[in-house]
Amino acid sequence: MPNPNLKLKVRRDQFTWFLDLLLDEREIFQLSASASIIPDFDRLYALSKRELLASLTDAFLGGTGEPKNTIENGRTYTPKSPEIKRDTSVEELASQFFTQKAQAAISRVGYMEVSEIETFFKTSEVLIEAGDFAEIVWALLTDQRREVVEHGYKLLNRTYESLEGPHVNGRETLSNTEQLSEIHQQYAYDSEDGQQHGESPIQAIEQLEQQLANSKANYTSLEQEHSRLDQQRTFLLEENKGLKSEADACNENNKRLENLEEENRILREQVAQYVQDTEELQQLAEERELLIVEKEQLAEKLREYEQVKAAKETFTTDLKLVEEAVYKGHQGLEDFQRSLDNHFDALENCHQAARGALNQIRQTLAYLDSQRVTEGERPYSITSEQPRVGVFVDVQNMFYAAKDRFGRRVDYIKLLDLIVGPRYLMVAYAYVVQIPEINQSSFLSLLEHNGYTIKSKDLRLRGDGSAKGDWDVGIAVDVVSMLGSLDVVILASGDGDFCPLAELIKQQDKRVEVVAFEHNTSMDLQQIADQFFPIGDELLI
Repeated sequence: MPNPNLKLKVRRDQFTWFLDLLLDEREIFQLSASASIIPDFDRLYALSKRELLASLTDAFLGGTGEPKNTIENGRTYTPKSPEIKRDTSVEELASQFFTQKAQAAISRVGYMEVSEIETFFKTSEVLIEAGDFAEIVWALLTDQRREVVEHGYKLLNRTYESLEGPHVNGRETLSNTEQLSEIHQQYAYDSEDGQQHGESPIQAIEQLEQQLANSKANYTSLEQEHSRLDQQRTFLLEENKGLKSEADACNENNKRLENLEEENRILREQVAQYVQDTEELQQLAEERELLIVEKEQLAEKLREYEQVKAAKETFTTDLKLVEEAVYKGHQGLEDFQRSLDNHFDALENCHQAARGALNQIRQTLAYLDSQRVTEGERPYSITSEQPRVGVFVDVQNMFYAAKDRFGRRVDYIKLLDLIVGPRYLMVAYAYVVQIPEINQSSFLSLLEHNGYTIKSKDLRLRGDGSAKGDWDVGIAVDVVSMLGSLDVVILASGDGDFCPLAELIKQQDKRVEVVAFEHNTSMDLQQIADQFFPIGDELLI
């Protein structure tokens, strides 16, 4: 349904300009014929594109859309449309038509936060170049959030005022009626031919709708090809990043080599200085010998000097002993430090083992509490060799499924306890997409503390303003790489893209189980899985 303030905040010239961007010639004529704005089909064929757009604007912003009787050649003529009820208004019909055309943009806007919408759709240049400006604006105007609707009004007004309404995407607004005339002629021909064969212009419209559906199918194929090329581009970017890292390492090695060469040069200078000092010392020794011979009167002083020298040697010997003692003490401290580190590592390993055992006991108790032993059945016995289980949780898929349908969050800790049960948990991976504006550190710490191994990647922004962040390929690679050490693979995701992966797991004689929201899970994935666990209120917080 359209926004009730649309008629008050959008002028007629703006809305006419907006319709010209949103609809092509065939869609304009189809909507005009379906809404019975012009009861007389002959008059409808004769109208130009400008006149049809003006009529649609008047009917949407001011008309009721009720078909009116027309007196022609002495008889009353009432236009009828086989696809529209008599009480359907032009406003409702046009809104349904616009919503169907902008369905992809509406889905895209619905998954985005208000801050993301204001960031990605801040300006209209990129949207106009991509050709989806009108669809995005309609999606914003029909959104349930007041901030999003206000942003849509601002974006429409700014763009219209900046372009002054005359040209958008290189085509003249409300001009060039050649294709519309061709459609008129075709409808006129079909109308005359239909009088002979019992057909009606609505059949021609259905044919055009079929052509439109085929075009949409081609567009979907092109979107898939674009996604494949985008993944290839991401791979090439990662490879380029690795090459840059190798180049940085090479540059670092070159810098280190330069530093070593500089140190070698300094050492050579010090050796040359040492040789020069040695020669000078030898000359001083010779002079000293001459002075001793020549100055015997200084013998007493020399004997005192010898005593001092002997004392110095004694002191040097004591100093060496002290240095040896210090060195041995330092070695002892290092040995003590290594011993402490070994003890700490052993304690940490014991702590990890205890925590794993505690989690296993907790899972077993939770599973036993959840089981109901019926009359005549034996309780489930825990054997020494339990199946090895690997859990792979697509956090984004689970988060949006719980938020869109229930407005709540999944209790991942209770989820892990219930789906694993008494079986042996080998590994539990949680795949997260990091959004720069949102701090998820406390959430990730909670998951890590309760047995999950976190794998994260940043949200990537495309050039057209859209965002991409999924772990489908990464999850498939991890499952295949660990399949030899697992007996049971549990996928916490309802994405149908995992159907080929589930079939591969079963081909390897492994058990595959799926846990997800029933409304958000592919039927093919449910059928392929050996067991499907639907998430209920007990796993929501």
